[in-house]
Amino acid sequence: MGVQMTNCCGFSLKHGTIIIGVVQSIIAFMFLVLSAAYAENPHELVDMSDPSIVPDLTILKVILIIISVGSALQCLFSIFLIFGAETNRPGLLTPWLILNPIALGVYILATLTAIIHHTSLNMTPFIIGHMLLGIIIVLIVAYKIMCVWNFYKHLKSLNF
Repeated sequence: MGVQMTNCCGFSLKHGTIIIGVVQSIIAFMFLVLSAAYAENPHELVDMSDPSIVPDLTILKVILIIISVGSALQCLFSIFLIFGAETNRPGLLTPWLILNPIALGVYILATLTAIIHHTSLNMTPFIIGHMLLGIIIVLIVAYKIMCVWNFYKHLKSLNF
């Protein structure tokens, strides 16, 4: 079944989907540039933070490379989303609709892992902050996925 939506934040589903694609491609590109730059010089991140919580430099470099690849895919699929919405091609929306729920699941697992890892310490502000920020991010991403999914279903119903 699912939730039927006719607009996205006051815009039509088409324009809302395009706005989601533009904003997300800009954010993904920024993450790509920053993570790629820090992957080249991971010691700069260690210099800025508490060294006791930062993993080994090789592990940090691998994590930053994974983030760079994920950001590049997100940027590419967000551009597909923009062109798919503009040209009414639901096939171009599909990669975004596959990647984002997976990315949301990975984010939820990473947040839960961070919370569980810090429960043994007296880190109540950290845990509460992570939970609140995590809930806000999950709600925003779930809303974006619902908007794009409803536009995808609309295009499919028109036999595009």
